Amino acid sequence: MSDAQLKAEIIERLLSVADRTHFVQSVTVTGSFVDSPTLDGISDIDCVVVVNFLNAERYEFLLDVFDDAVRGVLTERGYKFYINPTLGPLKFNEPRLAVLHLMLYSYESRVRHAQQSPFTCLDWQRSTVWRKNSLAKVYPVFGLQPRHFLGARRGLRDYLDDLRNGVVSYRKLVCTDDGFSECKLSKPMTVRDRHEFAYHVMRFLMSNFLKLITRTNGTQDNETLLTRYFDRFPDGAATFVPFFRTLAARKKQSDFSEPVQDLESTLERFVAAMETQFRRTFFTNATRHTVFRHAATLLNGGIGQTVRFQGRLNESILPVPAGELAEIVEAVAAQKPSYVFSSPALRATQSLALVAQECAIPKPILDDRLLEMNYGRLEGLSVGEARVRFPEVFQGWQEERDPRLPGGESVADVAARGASFVRDVWAKADGPSLTCTHNVVLRCLIGTTLGVPPLEWIQLQIPHLAPVTFVQTANDGLFLDIPETVQPLMFALWEPATLRKGA
Repeated sequence: MSDAQLKAEIIERLLSVADRTHFVQSVTVTGSFVDSPTLDGISDIDCVVVVNFLNAERYEFLLDVFDDAVRGVLTERGYKFYINPTLGPLKFNEPRLAVLHLMLYSYESRVRHAQQSPFTCLDWQRSTVWRKNSLAKVYPVFGLQPRHFLGARRGLRDYLDDLRNGVVSYRKLVCTDDGFSECKLSKPMTVRDRHEFAYHVMRFLMSNFLKLITRTNGTQDNETLLTRYFDRFPDGAATFVPFFRTLAARKKQSDFSEPVQDLESTLERFVAAMETQFRRTFFTNATRHTVFRHAATLLNGGIGQTVRFQGRLNESILPVPAGELAEIVEAVAAQKPSYVFSSPALRATQSLALVAQECAIPKPILDDRLLEMNYGRLEGLSVGEARVRFPEVFQGWQEERDPRLPGGESVADVAARGASFVRDVWAKADGPSLTCTHNVVLRCLIGTTLGVPPLEWIQLQIPHLAPVTFVQTANDGLFLDIPETVQPLMFALWEPATLRKGA
């Protein structure tokens, strides 16, 4: 059996566990084992498994079934075999040792991980080697946001903590009959660990920065990565480029007999230089625009078939309960907008008036491009009523088309006028702004900026009075920052019922 045949056999045996285990919803093989044309990655075979519910019985079952799947084919080729069931960057380096890094997630913990560790989860989504459901289908990371670099679980500064402390942090699953928890542990770093850790931190941060500004999920070889990154963030290149090349060479040769001088301090300077340039790009030299959906009206009620198409109907807002304005008021007070823009609709101007009672804001500038979608002859009807009167519209949506509504607009029409507003207003603004608009307008703006496929925009749930920030940069266009409190609400419909406990 050739190396290529062995790799294919290992992958197929791992994926086949999903086929014969009903509660396994997704198996994805990812990382260097998949990407490398050789067996170099066999000491860290990354396998991400999502189940609808995880407890002690299922945990032990999965360890056994994955062990049975691949141990035999590896031992026949002279490999020792070990399963690493921890979460995190724990590595094992031993000749002829094959390690299955088996990362087990319940559906709920997979969602949390996608929200808290977007760098890692977006990287995993590149893999095309999966069975049953892709990780993007389970719960997607559509694109990176500037806030991820400063606040996610593995943000810029977090990487330095382990190196400073001389430990590798990882998490162990502690399972019971009723579920599981994650216990944070650490192990002392070896000389090899410290060098490989520094290499991976630099490569990971540079790669994710390029993913952010190019809005892609690709990867580059080291020399291309260095060129593209330092073209954008040149500070310290004379020091950091040869430093990274040295780390890469040591890793490739597995030669750590002479430790690289000033390893920790040089990595510290790299991270500090990146953070300084990052803040300059996305804060100091950028314009930030806070946007929110108006307060609810009577027509915003309803569920399923009783939801009504409000559109251009000029309804008043309902009384806003105490506390529901707090998040948008706090965001506006921190931003101190130079401009305020609004849909002319009564519900938008009334919402801004409520904000103005809590903190001073400029007089709103009304812009028709911020009006809600014109539903034409569907306006005022419930979904059930409209389905009966205009079946051709619903047929078009079912066929994943974007029909122009009778007497109204298509979603593409709304997206076009939203884009026009961004080009004419936000892109030219010389100060921060506050904007109040509507559900479909925000879906289009968020979907376009974050890279959500247009056919999935309808799944975006836009909460009333929740702030969202758009970042207009000088050279790289528009980016999106969704607050951690808002994003789970916005992406709630990406939680398939078939992946939940009991399904």
